[in-house]
Amino acid sequence: MTTTHVLGIDIGGTKIAAGLVGEDGELTAAREVPTDAHDPAAVARALDVLVDDVLAQACEHGHRVADVVGIGSAGPVDTRRGTVHPVNIPSLRGFGLVEAVAGRAGAVLGRPVRAELAQDGQCFAAAEQWRGAAAGAPAVLGVVVSTGIGAGVVLDGRVLAGKSGNAGFLSHVGVHLDGAVLEGSGARGVVEAYASGPSMVAAARRRGWRPGEAADAKRLTADAADGDPLALAVIADGTRALASAFLSAAALLDLTDVVVGGGVASAGDVVMAPLRAAYAELAVYPHLADVRISASRLPRTSGLVGAGRLGWSALAGDGALGR
Repeated sequence: MTTTHVLGIDIGGTKIAAGLVGEDGELTAAREVPTDAHDPAAVARALDVLVDDVLAQACEHGHRVADVVGIGSAGPVDTRRGTVHPVNIPSLRGFGLVEAVAGRAGAVLGRPVRAELAQDGQCFAAAEQWRGAAAGAPAVLGVVVSTGIGAGVVLDGRVLAGKSGNAGFLSHVGVHLDGAVLEGSGARGVVEAYASGPSMVAAARRRGWRPGEAADAKRLTADAADGDPLALAVIADGTRALASAFLSAAALLDLTDVVVGGGVASAGDVVMAPLRAAYAELAVYPHLADVRISASRLPRTSGLVGAGRLGWSALAGDGALGR
């Protein structure tokens, strides 16, 4: 029996991945390569190799591939031009991502193909609302906390896009008036300046944390899990800033769920427990206090599953992601 799949592409600071996503959200033929952060030609070659490889797998297994490709990328994105401008991936700034992927897929399939582009945080939210921790929920904020903070919102089965495709850009929600400046952005007092992995590591160093060579977020959360008072205090401050941003989003959008993923969140209770506690302290109204804060159930595949869901949504023609 021939089944139809959507080609999904997921682009991040460390890897570019591709795979086939079925109508039920099942992911097959997933492949990935490292991201070259400095050479646009290398990025273009990597995309060509991945598209060719995954579509060859589809042919080998008798899968029909839809005429729409879903692409999730580190942002900001420009959906009007089909380009992306990630702070941490210079090779992709201004890169014609939609044209490159659609052109290659069309050439391999022998028919016109169009591509749908969204921020990686929006794809994360779409995947978690579709098949993850908030499956079927009507109002979901999905947040990826890692080297940066990415996010997206699904309301009533639809991903919020906005005028440029950057709705849900939680990293630049203000949490401290006239606060710290975010390196690489210049924004002042925004949540990413306090709650991303590098920001918490920098805060710990300023307060005297000296772990040696492995001074990263993984080491910081490990020290906190071992009871280090300084590491615990820094994570408490970072998660309080994150909880404040969640509260702002919940107040604006009347959320039912917040799903948290990414490297920092994968540390487990050492991060999630103070995050939930800070949110509970800040949320004074019942409709805000009952927002569920959950860890991702799709930690490795959310980007591809969400990108595939973009394609399925485009095929449906109404923007709905389903519930």
